[in-house]
Amino acid sequence: MKWDRGWAITKDPFKYRWLMFWVMGAIYFLACLHRISPTVIARDLVFEFGASATALGLMSSSYFYLYAAVQPPVGVLSDTLGPRRVITVFTLIACIGAVIFGSAFNMTMATVGRALIGFGVGGIFVPGMKILSKWYRRREFAGAAGIFLAAGNAGNLAASLPLTYLVLLLGWRMSSFAIGAVTFVLAVISWRILRDNPEDKGWQRIEEATNSSSPAEGDLPQAVKLHTRFRIVLSKPGFWMVTISTFFFGGPALTFQGLWAVPYLMDIHDYSRLQAGGLLMMLPLGFVIGAPTFGFLADKVSLLGRKGILLCSLGLSLACWTVFLFSGGKPSSLILGPLFLIMGSCGGGSLSLYMTITKELFPHWLTGTALGLMNPAAFLSTALFQPFTGFLMDTVGRSGSTYPLAAYYNVFIVIFICMVIGFVSIIPLKIPKTRLSYSCP
Repeated sequence: MKWDRGWAITKDPFKYRWLMFWVMGAIYFLACLHRISPTVIARDLVFEFGASATALGLMSSSYFYLYAAVQPPVGVLSDTLGPRRVITVFTLIACIGAVIFGSAFNMTMATVGRALIGFGVGGIFVPGMKILSKWYRRREFAGAAGIFLAAGNAGNLAASLPLTYLVLLLGWRMSSFAIGAVTFVLAVISWRILRDNPEDKGWQRIEEATNSSSPAEGDLPQAVKLHTRFRIVLSKPGFWMVTISTFFFGGPALTFQGLWAVPYLMDIHDYSRLQAGGLLMMLPLGFVIGAPTFGFLADKVSLLGRKGILLCSLGLSLACWTVFLFSGGKPSSLILGPLFLIMGSCGGGSLSLYMTITKELFPHWLTGTALGLMNPAAFLSTALFQPFTGFLMDTVGRSGSTYPLAAYYNVFIVIFICMVIGFVSIIPLKIPKTRLSYSCP
């Protein structure tokens, strides 16, 4: 008797897709937890290895370099080998990286471990979105993508105060080993539960009429050449507008949240580690709220459209950073919580819309490739921005283990300039009402 026989949830595709959804969400949760974790353990690494801000920036950014580099091949593999295989294999790689990071005896080994984590978790999001595109209707996709982002980015929430408590309880090394063990279990579960499409379970396609203007998935041979896929995606102006905006918005936001937020709160606002970790939770909490909220608005509110809602999200985020600039880099502690909450909500909303818009610019058979080419933008930006901001901080210098306000203010100026570029780049974007079809040579 098969394992899933008798389970009602496995007999209904509309219920089964939610089982898969939460398995993928749990794996993406860990990916996001890894992404932000350096801000919690930064001082531990300074004390244990004598790391400078530049070294911390390089270590933290290694995740993003590998994450960004693996996105294009992951996208192509998702379109060819299938997302289930990709998710399982890359989750196992992330597990190995977590073990190496926890075993590190110097910053070089810690950097290698974190790079391997970035490589592994880089194979989660794009294939996850590919699965969603096959299991959810077009009118459901933005909302489903928003919930997926929220479920995953609850890991950012866990990487603040909960991870702080875990590190205080177990130490940063044992915490990494524990996360690695959970990652291994999820890799096994993903292979057992995930399916690339409903047909793999013997069900009909969820929505037979999906994107009727584009070729059916089965009509396109897997032999479509890689350069053809890349040429179609890279020749689309709308793709570049979204990618540039993602680059200039995502990288600075991830750098602040994932590396400098806790040190900033401790150095400038005199918060304890627990207080800083608690306030940091407002950023991922906002993300968890904003991703599905903006996604559902994009699905339901036709007046503004996806582009209009995206611009609203980006504009609100810019307004928050304006407060940091006009306050000299030190806004009142009373408004830090609301600022972080709004910034996180806008980050979640804009990311869900970036993904949805990119998906809708191309037919189904290019979903993985298009997302795989666009998704690296924010992470490549973060990989460049983290060591660069570390350099900016070091040029001002530190007193003991703390940095002055001037060091952080320089970072805030660069963040603001980048986000202005990201906002402007999305203004000329035109979104088709239906996906375009492409003929293959």
